[in-house]
Amino acid sequence: MKKKIFFLLIIITNLLIINIAKAISNRPIVQINNLIITELDLNKEIAFIKFISNNANKKKENLKSESLNYLIDRTIKEIEISNLKAKISEKETDVLFQIFLDNKKINNETLNAFYKQNEIEDNYLYKIIQIDASWSKIIRQLYYNRINVNITEIEKENEKNNNNQNFSKESLINSEKNILLNKFSDTHLEKIKKKYLIKFL
Repeated sequence: MKKKIFFLLIIITNLLIINIAKAISNRPIVQINNLIITELDLNKEIAFIKFISNNANKKKENLKSESLNYLIDRTIKEIEISNLKAKISEKETDVLFQIFLDNKKINNETLNAFYKQNEIEDNYLYKIIQIDASWSKIIRQLYYNRINVNITEIEKENEKNNNNQNFSKESLINSEKNILLNKFSDTHLEKIKKKYLIKFL
């Protein structure tokens, strides 16, 4: 009887420790309007960035700050995408997802093993890609007509690069447009952030 009580106490103690640990790891750290980012979310993002960048040497505080900024930006983007009904299709996301994996030289087995090891939901990267692509769609719709590319400069750049590599004029123009779109994206995000209540807890 005493042994049963002893083992029961051990089980209860272990369950309490696990629950306390989960509660600590799920502590709210940022509130955006009425949405919450938790410590668990942050830890997942840190693990994900380490995995994607293959950079385990980055300073912990820098990585933490970078990850938190990504989470805040992504949450705001997701709200805006939902409000504007600008989410791209699963078919488009599938293509972009595969391109991303190919570029990073990551196969599905490696990705799934990472998810399992870090207890991360198995659509984590897929969701990030869909949010980023949907956001890019919004930026293109809002700012594409305001992109002015200097063709003369592009031609000079093309002549200079052709001495070393064979860049097409079209690829240089697209590259320049993407640079400008990224600038518009950053500016637009900073502008709309002002309408959200971002509170660090």
